[in-house]
Amino acid sequence: MATSDQIWELLEKSEWSDDDWRVISEYLDGGNVSELSELLKERFAADMLIHTPVDRGQSDRVLQMVHDRLGFAAHAGSAHGAVVPLRRSRFPWMVAAAAVVITSTVFYFRYTHTMVPSAQPVVIIKHDVQAPLTSRATVTLASGQKVFLDSVANGTLATESRVKLNKVADGKITYERTAASDQATVIYNTLSNPRGSRVVDMTLADGSRVWLNAASSLTYPVSFSATGERKVSITGEAYFEVTHDASRPFIVSKGDMQVMVLGTHFNVNAYDDEENIKVTLLEGAVKINSHAQSILLKPGQQAQVNDNKITLSNAADMEQVMAWKNGNFVFKKSGIGEIMRQVSRWYDVDVEYQSTPPGTFSGGVSRNTNVSNVMKILALSDVRFKIDGKKVILTK
Repeated sequence: MATSDQIWELLEKSEWSDDDWRVISEYLDGGNVSELSELLKERFAADMLIHTPVDRGQSDRVLQMVHDRLGFAAHAGSAHGAVVPLRRSRFPWMVAAAAVVITSTVFYFRYTHTMVPSAQPVVIIKHDVQAPLTSRATVTLASGQKVFLDSVANGTLATESRVKLNKVADGKITYERTAASDQATVIYNTLSNPRGSRVVDMTLADGSRVWLNAASSLTYPVSFSATGERKVSITGEAYFEVTHDASRPFIVSKGDMQVMVLGTHFNVNAYDDEENIKVTLLEGAVKINSHAQSILLKPGQQAQVNDNKITLSNAADMEQVMAWKNGNFVFKKSGIGEIMRQVSRWYDVDVEYQSTPPGTFSGGVSRNTNVSNVMKILALSDVRFKIDGKKVILTK
């Protein structure tokens, strides 16, 4: 049976003979499926951006051939809902690698500038950084006590104003009213989700549901009053599914900006290091107020708030907006700064710029992979990186 070095040499060939296919089949029969998968992904990552896409029918036929000859259960566009265009190539390993990549939820990046291959290494990895495995979020109670969600067992964590704070399956937290509140004043908790922490799924006392991204926080009443408004404030990013209550509008605020809803699904991106606050509506209707301006959003629209001005986009890219909640990075003509800010929050790494690559990137990658895999894909455009512990350096 062939060695991994011999398989690598085979992958360098521009065409495979019947004997080559037999070598691959024997290698797989020897229990080396995972080893071949890794080799194919490495080879695919080296060239995946420099080939033009094939049509859907062709990609289906090619992947069927891979399935028949190599045993990879792959089908174009079927992996975890992700559609990954294949690239036309005379290299048979490109076809096989495409199947592997599709089934492993790793997407692609496309760079807008022509790439010039470099003989110099573009990625130096001294210490890799894993994707977050747990939520390191904390809940600050009205008393000031902090509850660290990663170090407590499932069950009731606290009781305030006759409302129980519970940790349930999969790290979710819920607020459960046991009786009408006897508090004359509303008391507040704050959920803080730091950098390098998985998304937190929380259900508020009124039944509204919130997903909080990394490097974000939400301050909210433990129990909403029976009349009046339901007010919460945010830093960072959250997705809301608000329980309908016509008598009690739900208000999300960030500084002077307010989003007012009755019952709807929407996303708020309000990181301090982003140029704009972005409010994107998926269902229902929301009203946005900022200083003296006001605007009503319809589903599919996005409002951007900046310098006391609200700008409306009628065709928001929902795939990109909701990528974080769906476990992916997705970029559409994004600059390197936007990409690296998201990488910094998710992996809890600092970014140093010795060089700032021009141009924009489109594509994506699973957020469940190591930071090195994100960097390697970006490095296909000859962007040089160095990963050193908790620091990612864009080198010259």
